[in-house]
Amino acid sequence: MNLSPAFGIIGILYAIFTIVLAGLAVYTLVLAIMFLRLRIAELKRAARAGDR
Repeated sequence: MNLSPAFGIIGILYAIFTIVLAGLAVYTLVLAIMFLRLRIAELKRAARAGDR
C-alpha cells in the first residue's frame, strides 16, 4: 500500500505544527508561573505593610 507523496509532506507539516503548538503551550505555562510568583510576592509585601 503506497500512499501519495503529499501525505508525507502533510505529515511533516503536521509534526512541525504540533511541535510549535507544544512550544507555545510550554511558553505560556512558564509565563503564567512567573506572573503568579510575582503576584504572590506582591500580595505578601502588601500584607506585611498592612500589619504595621
